[in-house]
Parts: sequence; C-alpha cells; structure tokens
Amino acid sequence: MRINHYNSIQSNPYKKQTPEMKQEKVQSLYKKDEIQISDEAKKLLSSSKFEQERAEKVSEIKRQVESGNYQVDSAKTAKSILDFWRRS
Repeated sequence: MRINHYNSIQSNPYKKQTPEMKQEKVQSLYKKDEIQISDEAKKLLSSSKFEQERAEKVSEIKRQVESGNYQVDSAKTAKSILDFWRRS
C-alpha cells in the first residue's frame, strides 16, 4: 500500500482564478448598449412648440374620425409608401 502526501497533488496556484475574476473577464467580453441623441433632436423633443403642434394635429384627426369626416388620401399614402421603400 502506498500513501501519498496531500501536498504532492500537482496544481499551479497561478492558474487558479477566483469566481470574481472569471465574472469580470466574461463581462468585459460583452459590450453594453448605448444610445446617442443629437442636440437637434433633443431641442425638438424638448420644444413645447413641437409638442403643442403635435397635440393639436392629433386632436384634429381624432375629431374628424369621431365625426366620420376623416378622409384618407390614398394617392398620398401610396406615394409615401413608395418613397419609403425607395430610400431603403
């Protein structure tokens, strides 16, 4: 019967990594999402004039739909769709 010392197990302490080190390494591989909004877009969004004009336009369309007077311009809609597909 042969008994080995418990210290005779070959391991390299420099190769061992703690769970925290592994997690940091994994997180560094993934990029975080980020978004950038231009200064002009920020001005438009914060502009009360823009918000007011948009609200007036939406309320006018709602009023027309509720009264049954809303008319869809099919030629204008088709042109808009074609222009969109041509740009992409």
